[in-house]
Amino acid sequence: MDPVPVLVVGAGPVGMVTALALARHGVACVLVDQGFETSVHPKLDYVNARSMEFFRQFGLADDVRAAGVAPEHRSDVIWSTGLAGEPITRWGLPSVTEEWRRIAEHNDGTQPAEPGQRISQIDLEPVLRARCRREPLVDLRLGVRFDSLTQDDAGVTSVLADDTGGEVRLRSRYVVGCDGASSRVRRAVGIGEEGFDVPGLPGAFMVHFTSRDLDSLHRHGRFWHYFAFRYVIIAQDEVDTWTAHVNGIDPNEFDEPPADPEAFLLDTIRTELRIDKVLLTSRWRPGFMLADRYRAGRVLLAGDSAHRMFPTGAYGMNTGIGDAVDVAWKLAAVLRGFGGPALLDSYDAERRPVGRRNMHTSHRHLGVHLRAGELLRDGAPLPSVAAFLDAERGENEYRGIELGYRYAGSPVLWPEGPAEPPDDPRAYTPTTWPGARPPSLLLSGGQQIFDRFDPASFTLVDFTGDGAADPLLAAAAARGLPVTHTVVTDARARELWERDLVLLRPDHHVAWRGNTAPPDPDAVVQRVRGGG
Repeated sequence: MDPVPVLVVGAGPVGMVTALALARHGVACVLVDQGFETSVHPKLDYVNARSMEFFRQFGLADDVRAAGVAPEHRSDVIWSTGLAGEPITRWGLPSVTEEWRRIAEHNDGTQPAEPGQRISQIDLEPVLRARCRREPLVDLRLGVRFDSLTQDDAGVTSVLADDTGGEVRLRSRYVVGCDGASSRVRRAVGIGEEGFDVPGLPGAFMVHFTSRDLDSLHRHGRFWHYFAFRYVIIAQDEVDTWTAHVNGIDPNEFDEPPADPEAFLLDTIRTELRIDKVLLTSRWRPGFMLADRYRAGRVLLAGDSAHRMFPTGAYGMNTGIGDAVDVAWKLAAVLRGFGGPALLDSYDAERRPVGRRNMHTSHRHLGVHLRAGELLRDGAPLPSVAAFLDAERGENEYRGIELGYRYAGSPVLWPEGPAEPPDDPRAYTPTTWPGARPPSLLLSGGQQIFDRFDPASFTLVDFTGDGAADPLLAAAAARGLPVTHTVVTDARARELWERDLVLLRPDHHVAWRGNTAPPDPDAVVQRVRGGG
């Protein structure tokens, strides 16, 4: 039997996005997961703007929004000494409705094509699972555990176990490990990791519950996140579902979970909150991890198998979605024959620096929490703590992290001179510098420019239509590189895009740009397809 093109291990959000992205490029995969049901754990509560742009390309954005928090609800963050104490400050964050208005009013390239979306992983996974089930190129197999693998020059043989304990051997050309922080795939290929724990935050206990006692919960106002230092409360649906995380003080505090989680939570928050039902509890230990490398031969890692972050900033799954989109188009290019040998090498070169940057930015945000807690314990007056928090706000506002990451130094980008635009984690600088996400904007006719890009091939955006694109298109055709040519006649877009010709990859990052055809079009094509 011929090997399947790709085995994807792990059917969480990153694994499912990997499978759907492969299918979008016409590549079949087997997607396996040890469980049968989607997650009941509220591991995330925010899909950021860049991930929503990817979901837009998949035709999933509307489905995700329909399953998430309604668009009129804001995303405010309240800091306080606790529900039984005093409010300190509020970080006002807009609703999706307000974000759409901002996108229309500030059509200057600084805005995303899609606002972010508040949604619990519990509600996101069924949306992705339903799409996977409808996709004929995704062979979803549940109740299947990955045990081990061996690889050779032609492919990978994975040993799997089905729900009866029977052994199954699956031959594939490639394997993508999306199987979480304790990844069996990562261990099977001997990829190590670097990381660190969080001194001062040894562990946490989570209580996921329902309550309609809004008088108690909203004592200091309506919120998305409520930070009280000893504990955090997250509004999951703006109706009746909440998640509280209680931070441990003693390293061994949660070695044994509280016998009565409801009583424990009420004692912690010191408020007579009416809890309707405890849905789930768990213990977890915060920490940061980055895999030593993202690839070992024909095996690649994505999501939590490659990096683990604290929830601050909501970078974990969103970074994983970026991994999934990147690894999928590169595998598809190789499997379809137009990707060269350097293309898969570029996956680690591009995505691991993003993982490192996001991990350290998440750690920086956590440092704000820890420092504010220290100020309170040291007896600092609340206005001083508020001033510190207001000066350090930005946990869910770092647009440079969400939209501004660039694949500088990638071996499959056409390099440009040393004058790289500013790179600030806090702010997104619109640019078509090679490796960047290009500026999104509404064209004069009202169409989002991102909707002009081909979701399954390279796209050459041409602002002149005078034939200057022809040599590059001819060189691409000669090498079998699929390129869609789109002419955009919009003066504002041309100004923001900085060049007459901009070549975008299937992940819609800039591969090359210029005002005329390159002197050696074939050299550009060879480089961007990974041909050396």
